[in-house]
Order: sequence, then C-alpha cells, then structure tokens
Amino acid sequence: MSLKTNILQLDQTKEDELIRIQKRPLDDALCNKYTTILLDIQEILEKIDTNTTKTLHCVQQIWQHLTTQSLTKQGLEEKTGKQGNYKHPIKPYKLGQYIFIVHHQIDLTSVIGGDWSSKVKDIVMMDDGRLVMCLPYQNRLVICNTDGSQVDSIPVQGEPCRVTAVNNTTVAVTLDDSRCIEMYDINNKLKLKSITVHGMLCWSITTINNKLVVCSENRLDIIDHQTGEVVQRIQTDHYPGSLHGSGDRIFYCENNYNNLYWYSYTDDRHHTLTLPSKPARMTTLQDGSLYVVCSDGSVQHVSSDGKQYKLVKTFQFTPYWHYKIHYNLIQRKLVFLDNKLIKILNEL
Repeated sequence: MSLKTNILQLDQTKEDELIRIQKRPLDDALCNKYTTILLDIQEILEKIDTNTTKTLHCVQQIWQHLTTQSLTKQGLEEKTGKQGNYKHPIKPYKLGQYIFIVHHQIDLTSVIGGDWSSKVKDIVMMDDGRLVMCLPYQNRLVICNTDGSQVDSIPVQGEPCRVTAVNNTTVAVTLDDSRCIEMYDINNKLKLKSITVHGMLCWSITTINNKLVVCSENRLDIIDHQTGEVVQRIQTDHYPGSLHGSGDRIFYCENNYNNLYWYSYTDDRHHTLTLPSKPARMTTLQDGSLYVVCSDGSVQHVSSDGKQYKLVKTFQFTPYWHYKIHYNLIQRKLVFLDNKLIKILNEL
C-alpha cells in the first residue's frame, strides 16, 4: 500500500495537494533537504555495516571456540572411551579383578634372530590390531598382524627407542641419543617428517589430545606434530621417566622413587600416588583405571581417580619389571612384551 493511498484514506481532500507536491520542481531548498536525508541514511547504513561486521567477527570467534572444544572433547573421548563402543560397552572394574586371559603368544626369534641385536625395546598396538615394534640394534621398525602374520619392516636412520600411535596409519618414534621425533606412515612404509625438540630425552613418548608428549629436563613438552612446534611446557619436580597419556592426564614416573605422578589438565596440577615398588610402565584400561608394571615385577591396578591400587594376581604368567605393557581400547586387547616374546591377552 502506497503513501498516497494511506493519506487519502485519512483525508480525501488532500488529493490536489498531493498532486501539487508531486509536480513541484526540485529547487535548491528541496535538493538540500534530500541531500541531508540521504547523508543521514548513509550514516545509518555505515553504522549497520560496522555492527554487522563486529557481529560476524564474534560469531566466527564463537564458532572457532566451539570447533576447538569439539576437537578437544573428541580427543579426550578417544582416549577415555567416553564416546562408547556399541559392541563393547564401558564397564567399571573392581581393582585386581580377573579381566584378561592369554589368547596367544608370538615368538619373534624366527623373524628378528636370536643374537644381541634382536632386542625389541618398545611396542604399540594400532586400532586395526597391527603391532609396531622398535628394534634399535637393527635400525628398523617391525610391523605384523596381531597373530604375528604379514611381517614387514621400515628402515630407520638411527636406533628407534620408543613408539606411540598418532592415528590409524602413523606412528611417532624417538631415537636413542637423539633429540628428535620421527614420524612414519606404516601403510606406505615411509618416513613422513623429523621434528627436533631441544632438550628432549629419548626414553619415552606418548600422545594426548592429538598432540605428542616427550620427556625433557624437569618438564613435559607438548608438541603439535603437524607444525613441529612445542605448544606447551609443563614443569615437573623430577626428570620424568616413562610416559602415558590418557584422557586429560599425563602419567609419568621417576627412577628413584616409588611414586606414580600425573599432570591433570582439569585442575592444572600434579598428583602423586605412592606404590610398593618403583613404577616402570603403565597403560590405561577401558574404564580409565591403570595397570602399572613395577620394578619388583608386580602389576598394580590403580583406580581411575588415582587414589587406590591393588596387586593383580590373575595373570596366567609371572610378569617381570622389564615387561612393556600396552592396552588398545578398540581391540580390547592387552599386550605384554618380553623382549622377543609377545603375549596377547583378550578381555573377558
């Protein structure tokens, strides 16, 4: 409905006046008035544009924050299993209860030999069940299926010391007497990159929230493996030893104490649990509790809150202090490495 129609509905006597206004010539006074009105409109539009730009910027910041939070949540859930596994729902354990049974074992002697150079220093199970192992004195990584079949290897320029899974096809490896991390594609058997970390120690590596974690002198270094940058340094009171990342926590130990330490992102604090013997290696189970292999050969089952522990007596063999231990949530399998002998345990 036009302005003219509205006016005539109110007062029909205004029709002649409206025609006169419509036919009025544009004199200077009218032009100046139009110009003033247009300038006022332009000023209003500029304010609207500025406010819209600010609003868009705020929306982008909120979206970026939500995306970051989503990725963080996803990374934590992947470690703690909070996303759930529909085939294997998460169930809490009683400390020390009977959880695993030996399914089979793999003797690597026929593959890697039996002399001094055949020492296997570390192992990780990928989500598809493949095993990746460090052989420092043969300068290679060895890869095989869970049953020991389809053995393959990747040559390494140096002595691979510790290994951790980055994703389904990529592993990160530390090298003895080297301050760098090397990343390998185990499908294509290629070295992807080398990351130099000043001050790092080679004796452990883990992942948390899609970042790498390594030991350094009295600190933990958190590294973005995509950029190679150290994104965070967490100070510790001791030289951190064996590392294990799980959920929002980084577990570590120190060779001279019976303490299991962990740093929690939730409260930005370090925590301590004293065990009967020095902890050597640890892994997280599906309910968030931990198995800790200690220097006296015992395996302690530590509660998910880190406040209690109990000796595990249910294994069908006697673990030793040098055993490497690793649990894979997707496969629901526990791996013990005794040099060239690998024990695969299935969850009951």
